[in-house]
Amino acid sequence: MSLSNTNRSTIRAAVSLILVLSIVLTNAISAFAALTPQSVINASATTKYTTDLTQLGRQGRLRENLNFENETARLIKVLAEGGIRQPVIVDSTGENQDAVVEETARRIATGNVPDSLKGISIVKLEVATLYSNAKSDAEVVDLIGTILNEVTASQKGSVLYVNEIANLLESQAVGEQLLGAISSGKLAIIGGSTRESYTDKIERSEAFAAVFQPITLDGIIISGQASNQDANILKGDGFAGDNISSELREMMANDPSGKTRVDVIIQAKDADNAALRSLLKSGEAHVTDRIGNTETMVVNLPLSSLESLSKSGLINFISPDRPTTVTGHVEESIGADMIRSQAALNGRSAYTLDGSDIGVAVVDSGIASTHNGFKNGAGASRIVANVNFTSGTLTATTDGYGHGSHVAGLAVGDSTQSSGAYRGVAKNAKVISVKVLNDLGEGTSSWLLNGLNWILQNRVQYNIKVANLSLGTTAVDSYRNDPICVKVKELVQAGIVVVVAAGNLGKTATGAKTYGRIHSPGISPYALTVGSTNSMGTATTADDSIATFSSRGPTRSFLTTSTGWKVFDNNIKPDIVAPGNRLISYKSANNRLALLSPTLSLDATNNNDSMMYMSGTSMSAPVVAGAAALLLQVNPNLTPGMIKMIMQYSARPISGANTFEQGAGALNIEGAVRLARSLRTDIDFQNAANGSSTVAQGWTMPTTSTTIGGNTFQWAQVITGNHNIITGANLVSKFQAAYKRENIVNDGVTFGNGNFTLNTATHFTAGLGVNRNVTTSNGGSLGAGSIWMSYGVLVGDGVLIGDGVLVGDGVLVGDGVLVGDGVLVGDGVLVGDGVLVGDGVLVGDGVLIGDGVLIGDSVLLGDPTPSM
Repeated sequence: MSLSNTNRSTIRAAVSLILVLSIVLTNAISAFAALTPQSVINASATTKYTTDLTQLGRQGRLRENLNFENETARLIKVLAEGGIRQPVIVDSTGENQDAVVEETARRIATGNVPDSLKGISIVKLEVATLYSNAKSDAEVVDLIGTILNEVTASQKGSVLYVNEIANLLESQAVGEQLLGAISSGKLAIIGGSTRESYTDKIERSEAFAAVFQPITLDGIIISGQASNQDANILKGDGFAGDNISSELREMMANDPSGKTRVDVIIQAKDADNAALRSLLKSGEAHVTDRIGNTETMVVNLPLSSLESLSKSGLINFISPDRPTTVTGHVEESIGADMIRSQAALNGRSAYTLDGSDIGVAVVDSGIASTHNGFKNGAGASRIVANVNFTSGTLTATTDGYGHGSHVAGLAVGDSTQSSGAYRGVAKNAKVISVKVLNDLGEGTSSWLLNGLNWILQNRVQYNIKVANLSLGTTAVDSYRNDPICVKVKELVQAGIVVVVAAGNLGKTATGAKTYGRIHSPGISPYALTVGSTNSMGTATTADDSIATFSSRGPTRSFLTTSTGWKVFDNNIKPDIVAPGNRLISYKSANNRLALLSPTLSLDATNNNDSMMYMSGTSMSAPVVAGAAALLLQVNPNLTPGMIKMIMQYSARPISGANTFEQGAGALNIEGAVRLARSLRTDIDFQNAANGSSTVAQGWTMPTTSTTIGGNTFQWAQVITGNHNIITGANLVSKFQAAYKRENIVNDGVTFGNGNFTLNTATHFTAGLGVNRNVTTSNGGSLGAGSIWMSYGVLVGDGVLIGDGVLVGDGVLVGDGVLVGDGVLVGDGVLVGDGVLVGDGVLVGDGVLIGDGVLIGDSVLLGDPTPSM
C-alpha cells in the first residue's frame, strides 16, 4: 500500500533533513558499526525503532519538567481513565509534545501516578529513524505494522507515543492498523501534532475524531514574575531548571563569537545516542573521557555549541569541569576511647570496636602505603585497593602532596606499629585509596567523578561502606544538577555513607565571619557534611568552639528557572561538626605540604612513622568517616540515613554556635554507639516498613547525656532536613521511611501556609515534631511561629530575610516589599547606596539581596567563590 502524493510530499518534507543528516553521518555510523553487538543488529523492530521513555525515567535520565504541569496532569488523567479515545498533544509549533510525554514517563517511573498506571511503559516510536532506514514506502508500512504487533503482544503494558501522528494516519494501511488495534483494546497511543495538522488530518475525519482527543498545549508565557511552575520546581531532587550552568551562561555572554573552548561535563540522557554524537561532532566538540559506563561525559567544545546542545532534548545538564581542591587528643574529645571494648549483646560475643572488616574509601591525593599507620598488628598492609584517576602516571598511587595520608590516618590509622600514639577512629578498617588529586594537590571534577564511579563499581568486592571526601569544588549549580552531587546520590542509594568536608571559607581575609560558603558536594542532602570545631588541644569539651575557618550554611547553590529566576537551595549545612584544628596524623615522606611549610612537621623525620599537623574541615570529615565505620560494625544493617540520624540525635550542641555553623552539634561517638547498640540487628532496615519498630520489645531510650573530659552535656535529640528540624523519640524507636537509601529527610516534609508538615503516610510516623527553630549565635532560638529559610535566607544573629518567598534579584523579601535600588524593606528602611537596614547595619552600595549582600552583623552571604 503506497502513500498518496499529498501525503508523500508532507512526510518527505518532514524527514528530508533527517535523510540529509543520515548521509552526513554515514562515515560516523560506519565507524561505530564495528562496535555494534550482533544482538543489536538482529534486534526486533521495537528495539530498533522505539525508545522506552519510562525506562529512561527509572534510570534518572529524564529531567523533571514542570513547565506544562496542567497538560501533564491532564494526560495522566486521560491515560488512567482508559477508554477508546486516545490523547494527542497539540501545540502551534509541534516543539513541546516530547516535554509533556517525557515528564509523564518520568512520573510513571517514580510512581507518582494513579495505581492503574504504575508499571506501564511509554514507548516512543522513533519516526525519523524509521524513515531513514526504510528503503520504500511499503517497507515503512510493514515496519510500523511489525512494531504495532510487537507492542500489542508485549506483556508489560506499553503505551505507544507517536509524534506527528497526523502524517502517519494519512497512510490508509497504517490508519487501519492503528484504529483496529485501538478499537480492540490491544493498543493505547499518545499522539503528538501541530495544531494545523490535527485540524486538517484528524479533526476533519469522522473516524479519527471519534478515536482521538486533543490536549492543547499553549505553552507558558510569564514575564517579570515567578510562576507556580517556578515555585513547584523545588519539589523532588531530579534535574531541574536551565540545563546549562550559570557559569557557562556567563562565559557565553562574555564571548559572543563563541570561539572559546572549554572543558565541560555533560550529563546526557543517552551518551551513545547517535544524534547526540552527531551534534557534538558538528559542533567541533571532542569527547575526552567518559565516567565509566555511565551517561556522563567530559567534553572539550567551543562555547558556540552549547545552545544547540541545550535545546536538543538529549542532555540533562552541562557544567564546567571545575577544579577540585582540598578542604583541611581527637579520640578523647569525641568519646572514642570510651567505647573500644564492647560487651556481649543479643548472642554476639564481646568485641573490640575498631572498624574491623568495614571498607573505608579515602578519596584524596593518595596514601603513603609504606607508613606503619596503615599496617595491622602483624605488620601487614591494610590497604586492600590503591587506584589513581589523575592525569599523571596511573600506576603512581603514592601521596606526593601529603594531604591524603594525613586524612586517612585520622579515619583508619593504627598506631600499633608506631608506639601507640595518634591512632585513627576506625583503626582496623579496610583501607581503599582513591587518588583524584595530583602531587600538587590539584584535581578536576572529572577525576573525582571517575573515582566515585570506581567506588560504586567495586563496593561489593572491597566491602566499601564509607567514602571520605576531604575535598570539593565551587558550589554553583543546585545539588539537583551538580554532577558530583548526582554521583554522591548514586553512592548513597547503593548503601555507602558519603562523608564530605564542608570547606574552609568560614571567614574573609580580614577575619570577618561569612555564611553560605559550603563546598560541593557538601551541598548535597545525601552527603553527611562535616564542619570543624577547635578543641583547644584539650580532652574536655567545655572549651570547644566552632573553628573560624569552617564553612557555614546555608547552601547557596542554585538553578535558573524557565523565567530566568535564580532559585537557591538554601539548605541547612553542615550536618555535624568534629575536631579539625591542628590535628596530628600521618606524614608521607617528603610531601609537598611539609616541604612548603616545614612547621607542619612534628619533627624533621621522613620515615614510616613520621607525623605532621594539619587543620581544616578536611581533618574533621575523616573523624566522622571513621565513626561511621564503627557504627556499621555495631550494626551492619544501618542505612546511610540512619547513620546520619544517630550522629545528629546524639550530637553535642556547642554553646554560642548557630545551626548554620554546627548543624545538630559536635560528634559524640560515645552516645552514638550506645544509641546504635540499642537498635535491632535482626532486620534489614532498607526493606523495613514505615513505622515498624527499630528496637526490641521493652526497649527504653538510652540516657540522653554523655560525660567527656569531666563535662556532662545533653544530646541534641534532633535531625535536620533541608529547611527544618525534626524532633521526637520516634526518630530512634520507629523506622522512618525517610531513612531509606533512596530518600532524604526533606522528601517527607512539605511547606504550606507558613508551616512545615510531616508526611506521616509515606516517610514519617506520628509522634514527631517539625519546626523552623534555628539556634542563633547568641544562644537563643529563632522560630516560635517566625518564618525562616522556607525559600528565603536566615543571616547573622536572627536577622530574617524572606517570609517564605524566593530570594533573588529584585525578589520579595521581609514583609513582602520589593528590594531593589532604593526600595523600602520591612519597616520602611531604604536599601540602597550605603543606607542602613534594620538595627543599623550597612548594606553595601546598592547590592541586591540574593546575589551578595551584607546583612546582620556585617556577614557576607552571596555567590560562592573558589575554595582555598
